[in-house]
Formats: sequence, structure tokens, C-alpha cells
Amino acid sequence: MRLIPAFLLFLPQFVFAWGANGHRIVAQICYDNLNPTARERVDAALGDNYLAQVSTWPDYVRAESGWDFASPWHYMTVQPGQTVADVVHETAADPGIFDVQEAIAFMSSVLRGDEAARTRLTELMEKNGADPLAGSLDATALAFLVHFIADVHMPLHVGKNRDLGGNRITVLYFGDRYNLHSVWDTQIIEQERLSFTEFAAFVSMHTRDRKADWAAAPPQEWMRESVDLRELIYNTLYDRTDRESGLPDFGYDYQHDYLPIVEDRLGAAGYRAAAVLNAIFG
Repeated sequence: MRLIPAFLLFLPQFVFAWGANGHRIVAQICYDNLNPTARERVDAALGDNYLAQVSTWPDYVRAESGWDFASPWHYMTVQPGQTVADVVHETAADPGIFDVQEAIAFMSSVLRGDEAARTRLTELMEKNGADPLAGSLDATALAFLVHFIADVHMPLHVGKNRDLGGNRITVLYFGDRYNLHSVWDTQIIEQERLSFTEFAAFVSMHTRDRKADWAAAPPQEWMRESVDLRELIYNTLYDRTDRESGLPDFGYDYQHDYLPIVEDRLGAAGYRAAAVLNAIFG
């Protein structure tokens, strides 16, 4: 069995891929692109909850000890010199669920009605004392699936553990100190001062011409895209430097250059999540 070192489960890199609004944006785009049958099934599974509302639940329950077993499901570590295919190959022979790409496949199987997968998730929750979302296995799997698809589209979340996915890199963002990861998971989005529904509408308007191409790409391609963008972020890190502190200094020029990438990743995640659910539910 491939063991996950205990300390990795609590590293800041693995807390959030997108902030709350990033996940809501992805879920809103997903919901807006569901076919009627899939939307009916999603609504039935969630009851009085909205998809955008429950999309943040998988991060919130990480504060509960019963959900510790799911911590590795939120991320994938792809070290320099590795490829996504290398990581997939390393874990393929083991029946455990070690990273986000395996978790996406697992939750998809649960929602397809695979009895072995449904029994496995039920037993994991019972064994660890974890409560399902809204008392429903389907709602739980649905929230996790949409959340995980969003996770792999945040470039620094398909990370390298040397710098904890950018958490150890201090930068200036509009004059305030943040770590690089938080700039990408939250600050670039929040700087636009939009509600998640407004942001989702803008992203959809800007990206709808690429919907079909994005939706057709297989999951490993989603992660390969994030690795490529991760390297772009690192390689341009010191293009802007504060003379006094020597720290990377991000302002309106950085926002201008990288907001389109953030929009693309959120749009791709939303369209791909919708395509997955449309395929599962018919």
C-alpha cells in the first residue's frame, strides 16, 4: 500500500484550491450547462440546497476529524521531472484512493450507481464517523465531484510539495503581503469585486466559444494543463520585484495579465463538470 505521510495531510497547500467564490463560480457554470435530465437529478439529490452552495462543503468538513481520510483526495502532487501520467501509473495498481484524479473517478462511480463504490463510500463514512451531506450519499458524492473538478483546475493545486504549492512564497499583492497560493486561489478573484454569479456570467461570456473543446478533454489533460500553467507562474514570478523588500510585487499589471487565465480555468472546470454530470445522468 502507498502510504500518505501524515504531515502532508495538514500542509497549507492542501487546504484550498480555490477560495469559496472560486468553487461557487465553477458550480454555477456547471449548473447552467446541465441538460434537463441531469439538472433534475442534481436538484433531486440536493433537495433544499443549491449546487453552488454545497460546492464549498468539502473544504468546510475538512475541519471535522471524521473526514480526515478524504484529505488526500483534494490534490495531486506532480514533482519536477514527473508527468501526470507518471503519477497515475504509480497509484494505478493499488486499490486505495490517493489523489484527486482517483477521487474524481470514485465519485463518478458512486453517482453512476456502482454498488461497490457506493458501499465503499458508505463504509468509509461509517468507519470514520463522517456525516454525509444532507444525509444523502448522492448529495455527498455530487458535492465532492464538482469540488474536485474545480480543485484540479487551480494551477498551484497540482503542486510540488517543496514549497507547499506556493504557500512558502511571500509576495506583495497591491501592497499587502500574501503567499503566492492565496493570490491565485482567492485574491485575483476577489480583486474584481464581483459576486460569484456576476463572475460566472462574465466567465461564461468570455469562454463559451471554447466550451466544446474543453468539455471533450480527458481528466489527465486537465491536470497537465495545470502543471504547464504552474510552471508559467513560477517562471514569471520575479518579473516584477519590489526594490525595497526584494519580493515579487503584483499589482494592476499582474491582475491584467493573469485574470484571463483564472477565468479560463474556472470556465473549463465548470464546463467539464457539467459534461461529466450530463454523461453520468444521461
